[in-house]
Amino acid sequence: MKKVLTVIAAAVMGVTMFGGNAQAVDVTPFSATNCTGNAGATDGSGSVCITVNGAGLKVDSFYLSKQSNNRAWTDYAHINFTDGSGGFMSQTVSAARVEKKTVGTTWGLSAADGSKICGYWHNYPGTKACATIHK
Repeated sequence: MKKVLTVIAAAVMGVTMFGGNAQAVDVTPFSATNCTGNAGATDGSGSVCITVNGAGLKVDSFYLSKQSNNRAWTDYAHINFTDGSGGFMSQTVSAARVEKKTVGTTWGLSAADGSKICGYWHNYPGTKACATIHK
């Protein structure tokens, strides 16, 4: 019974047991966030942030957010891996003047080491946020 509890505890803690020697396995998820722009920009482009979640080179999900403090807006987002391996286009969303909107998707695929994922809102392609994926 004690051995079973030790194995269960090791599994929960992210430790693999080999012949009595415990080795730590890195299961810490990475989260990369990068922002560009300014929520107070008078042109309505706002503050745009991309967030990537995963572990190692596996991308579990990615999201793009926007906030514009100067005007209400309606737009849709584009998120793409710069190596052409995939992407996402959101449905149209609308936001009140100071409301932040976030769109994205689960992915569950691996990306190449050093690849970039970038996102922008259709009406403001010059306000693009990117994150680099590393192992």
